Amino acid sequence: MPLFHDVTREELRRGDHIYVRHALHSRHGIWDGSKVIHLPPRSAKVSRDSLDEFLHDAALKLFLYGAPWRTTWYEIAGTSEATESDEADIVVRRAESKIGEYNYNVFSANSKSFARWCKLGDRAMDVI
Repeated sequence: MPLFHDVTREELRRGDHIYVRHALHSRHGIWDGSKVIHLPPRSAKVSRDSLDEFLHDAALKLFLYGAPWRTTWYEIAGTSEATESDEADIVVRRAESKIGEYNYNVFSANSKSFARWCKLGDRAMDVI
């Protein structure tokens, strides 16, 4: 299993948890089939933007769910987890329910915790 999960636009599936890496941080979002629902870096509100706006010239990555536990321990900065995701329609519905709201907190309510909540619901350890 690779340390970074590169993915192409054509490989994206509705409900995917995607992310981009920058020098000091990463940004996470949910692919709704045509756009990305995410918490932009300079906003305290969840929004829906084009993939190009989300990528901002960074490489597209896929956060993996249902990965074998024995392979998740070496993943850098938590790019996968053993827990299985909910179905795509549920994931996207959760993400859409937060558009226009959300209070950003770099430590506990950030883009990664938002995306994990969309994928896992109350099973996410950092429930928003």
